[in-house]
Order: sequence, then structure tokens, then C-alpha cells
Amino acid sequence: MQQEAAPARSPGPQQDPARPHAPTMPPPDTPSEGRQPSPSHSPAEQATEEEFQFLRCQKCEAEAKCPKLLPCLHTLCSGCLEASGMQCPICQAPWPPGADTPALDNVFFESLQRRLSVYRQIVDAQPVCTRCKESADFWCFECEQLLCAKCFEAHQWFLKHEARPLAELRSQSVREFLDGTRKTNNIFCSNPNHRTPTLTSIYCRGCSKPLCCSCALLDSGHSKLKCDISAEIQQRQEELDAMTQALQEQDGAFGAAHAQMHAAVGQLGRARADTEAQIRARVRQVVAHVQAQERELLEAVEARYQRDYEEMASRLGRLDAVLQRIRTGSALVQRMKCYASDQEVLDMHGFLRQALCRLRQEEPQSLQAAVRTDGFDEFKVRLQDLISCITQGTDAAVSKKARPEAASTARDPIDVDLRSALW
Repeated sequence: MQQEAAPARSPGPQQDPARPHAPTMPPPDTPSEGRQPSPSHSPAEQATEEEFQFLRCQKCEAEAKCPKLLPCLHTLCSGCLEASGMQCPICQAPWPPGADTPALDNVFFESLQRRLSVYRQIVDAQPVCTRCKESADFWCFECEQLLCAKCFEAHQWFLKHEARPLAELRSQSVREFLDGTRKTNNIFCSNPNHRTPTLTSIYCRGCSKPLCCSCALLDSGHSKLKCDISAEIQQRQEELDAMTQALQEQDGAFGAAHAQMHAAVGQLGRARADTEAQIRARVRQVVAHVQAQERELLEAVEARYQRDYEEMASRLGRLDAVLQRIRTGSALVQRMKCYASDQEVLDMHGFLRQALCRLRQEEPQSLQAAVRTDGFDEFKVRLQDLISCITQGTDAAVSKKARPEAASTARDPIDVDLRSALW
């Protein structure tokens, strides 16, 4: 890739022709969500905007001011580069160790942005002459200036540069205009002592700078290292093309590895889903069994309670009856003592004596022996057995981790625990 330098009259900034170029790869297009084309743009202008989206900052997607090319080949604007820290914000690639600067001025993007701006000014706006500010009719490819008809005559008289009518340029596509402004032979000597930029076709491979004929002849150090600059550019382009071919082969290898990894990620996700489904199914089965055991135990406890309750209620009824008879007899005797006549005592004594004797023969000890609550112990034992069957899974899993050699021969602890719980 050659460097472009503007002559002294060019309003554009001077560029260092000795700055080496790094091989550039076109960054992937990053569509901006929510960015809608302006309704005032024509279809051709919209197509142009979409085609040159790659000139935008790949981080903020805004027009890249002072675009910087990173070692990972992403392009950022200067603002995003300052905020990026020590790694690329797009791919998180760290800066190479020992690098003086983490990025290179992307002169290709800068030049293309400038030429696109000129094309839009010619096509969309009413351009004015760079010199006299009158309406412009011509564009000089050498000076990169807009000229009116009068200034064009003087310009051609003194400089005889290539200049074309704006009407002709407006009929061209943006690709044709950009191709015409590439200026493949407009390279200047890098010697800063020249009063005016001097065109050259000589390149010194030793100092990596373009030289004019005078500098190449006067400095003997360039004698064996100088070459035709077109040959140097061609060689560098061929080197980049060869590296691109190697990258394409590497792209295939990385693409295959990416596909395999993507498939492995899919298999990992499916294995996780299958395992989760199996865990949920097994746990639901165990929970269902535990709940069934709960219902069975609760029903058995309720049946035992009802049986013992009915027996105890029957005996409680007998106790109530005897206690009521005792209290009733005692009360009757007390009332007779207070209110009965002698004759009434004589008449009722025999009957009362027999009834009281029968009450004296009642013994509450046999009833007290039936008042027991230890009949539920067997259900507590069954509950403990059920808990032991379930918690054996934890102990088995811990034992299996402690003995890896037994992991390959042991059965699934979930199956063992479930069978133990079920039976």
C-alpha cells in the first residue's frame, strides 16, 4: 500500500510518507440496531452509506474520528481507544507486550473518509471554488481542490494538472470516483529539507522511506538499498496477498474447530437437560413414594388412634358411670341423713346397703392399666427406617467420591436409593 501526501497548496493535512503500513483486514460489518436511513436519501445514497459502514468505529458505531488500527485488526475512534484500557473492547485481545503504542493511525480509513466527503460535496451540495469561493466547476485530482472556470484556466496554464468537470464526476458512481482518486504514483520524497514536495519513484529499503533522485544520488548509503517504488509496492501487496491466502487456510482450520466446539456446547446443553429431566423425574418418584409412605403411616396412626380411643372411651364411660353412682349414692345417703324419717331409713336401708356394697366391689386398677400411649412407637420405627433409606444416598455418594475405583462398577445411587425406598 502506498502513502498519499498532499502538495503544499492542498488544504488537507500532510501525511508522513515514511510511515509503514500494517496489513489490514476488512472488519466485519456491525449493523447498528435502530439506525434507520434518512427518508431524504436516495436509494443510491443509502447503498453508499451501507457499503461504507466499515469506516465507522466498531465500538460506538459512530463516524470514526482519527481512526486507530489495533493489533487485533479492529478499528476504533480515538475516544473509544482511550477508554479501552489494556485490551480491545471488541475481542478482549490484550495489547502485545513491549509495544510502544497499542494502535496505528489508520491512514487508509482517513483517506477514504476524506475522498468520500469530497464525493458527497460534489454530488449532494453546491461546491464552491477553494480559491475564490465562487461556484466550482472542476476538481483537480493532483491538488485535491475545487476550481471555478476562471481559476481552472490559470491553474491549467501554470500547473497542467489533471482536472475534470464536476458534471462528468457527478455522472460517475462512487466506486469510479474513488478509483480515480487513488493516485498510485503521487508519492513525495521524505526529506524534510525540501522547500516544496518533490515527486519520486525511488524507495530505500534500508531507511524505509521514499527518496527523490537528488537524495538517492547524494547519499551513498542508499546505493545498494534503493529500488523502484512501484516494485516495492507490488512486492508488499504480494506479501499481503500471500499472508491473506495463509489466513484463509487458517480460517478453515479455525472454522472447523469452531464448529466442533459449537457442537460440543450443544451436546453439553442436551446432556444437562437430560440429566435435569432425569433428576426431576427420579426426585418426583422418590417424593411420590415418600408421600405415599406418609399417607400410609398417617392412616395407620389414625386407625390405631381410633381403635385405642374407642376402647378407652368405653372404659372411660364405665368409669364415669361408676363415679356417678358413687357420687349419687353418697349424696343420697347425706340427704337421707338430713331429711329422711326413721321409717324411711328402715325401709330403704337394705336396698341401699346392697347397692353400696356392689359399688365397693368396683376396682379402678384394671382400667388404669389400659391408659398407655406407647402404641405409636412402631410407627416411629417405620418412619426412621424410611428416613434411613432416603439418606443412604448421601452416604453412598460420599463413599463413592472417596473411592473413585468403585465408581465405574457401582450402580446409579439414585436407582439404588429408589429401590431401597420403594421396597
